[in-house]
Amino acid sequence: MTGSRSGPEGVIVTSEIIRPEGGSPIKVEWRLGTRGGLYKVSDVIIDGVSMELSERTEFASLIQRSGGQVQGLLAMMRNGTASASTPRAALPPSPESTLFRR
Repeated sequence: MTGSRSGPEGVIVTSEIIRPEGGSPIKVEWRLGTRGGLYKVSDVIIDGVSMELSERTEFASLIQRSGGQVQGLLAMMRNGTASASTPRAALPPSPESTLFRR
């Protein structure tokens, strides 16, 4: 942990991931809100990229590619396959789905 600060929506904890090969550290922000008196992570921002916004974009893309129907997304979420292993043969590729692949 490199620091923390209070924000309008909760607490932001900052940290860095040190690369073993000596590259530049990766900056990570953990946005925390309270629910039921406990802190819960609401978003993780890695090198300025919000996972919350990325997932929202991915889900919207999946719904759009399913003809605007939410049932396809819900089925994938129930099976635990919404982001990690979406059946690509059933869905055309989207630029959003490659955000975190290198």
